[in-house]
Amino acid sequence: MALLEVNQLTKIYEGKVARTALDHLQFSVEEGEFVGIMGPSGSGKTTLLNVVATIDEPTAGSVSLRGHDPHALNKEEMALFRRRELGFVFQQFNLLDTLTVEENIALPLLLDGIPVQEAEQRLQQVMQKLSLSANEGQFPYELSGGQMQRTAIARAIIHHPALLLADEPTGNLDSKSAGDVMSLISALNAEERTTVLMATHDAVAASYCSRVIFVKDGKFYNEIYKGDSRQSFFQSIIDMLSLLGGDIRDLSFVRP
Repeated sequence: MALLEVNQLTKIYEGKVARTALDHLQFSVEEGEFVGIMGPSGSGKTTLLNVVATIDEPTAGSVSLRGHDPHALNKEEMALFRRRELGFVFQQFNLLDTLTVEENIALPLLLDGIPVQEAEQRLQQVMQKLSLSANEGQFPYELSGGQMQRTAIARAIIHHPALLLADEPTGNLDSKSAGDVMSLISALNAEERTTVLMATHDAVAASYCSRVIFVKDGKFYNEIYKGDSRQSFFQSIIDMLSLLGGDIRDLSFVRP
C-alpha cells in the first residue's frame, strides 16, 4: 500500500462563478519518495497540498495516508493528525518572531507533551544535522533567509512526520540559499527516508525530486522520473513545462 493515495480528488470553490481547482486528480506516493508537483499558476498545486494537509476539504474524491482518510476525523483528531503525521515547509518560513531558533524548532514536541530530556536530545540532533547549533539562541530576524528556512525544516521534521509537505520552499531565497535548502531536503529524503511532497514552479528545485507530477487546470497532465542524471532530468522538466504552457514567467529556468 502506498503511503499517500490521492483518489479522484476534486475541489470546487463556490461563488458567483464556481472555480474548479482540482479535477479528478489521482496519484500515489510511496514511502521514501520525493515527489514534485509542477504546473502553471492556478493549476491547483497549493490547493492539493492544503487538501492533503486537511487545511481544506475536498468536494469529491479522497485522500488516504497510511490507509486512513484524515478528512473522516473530528476536529481534535484532525489537529493531532496534522501535528503528528505531517511536517510543513512554506515559502514564508512562518517562524514565531518572539521565539529563538531552538524554541521554534522544539515547539511541536512541547505541544505534544514530549518529555524534556527526549525533546532536548531530538533538538540537539536535528540542529546539528541542519547546521543550526551556532544559531540556537538567535531570533528569526537575526537570521538569513537560508537559515530561516533551515530552521523551518528542522521544526517540520523534529517529530519524524510520515509526510513532509513543502509549498514553494525556495520561493523567497537567492539561488545559493535555494540550492542549499534543496540539497538539505534531498539529503533528508535519502538518509532518513523522509517522504516529501513538494509544490514548486522552480525547475531547478524540481530536479532534486525522484519524480515530478505535472498538473494543468487541476488535472493530472503527465509525470517523469529522474533516472541517473539530474542534468538530464532538469532538461526533461524544462521540455515538459514548455509543452504544458501557462504563464511562462511563473517558471524558473536557471540551470542547476
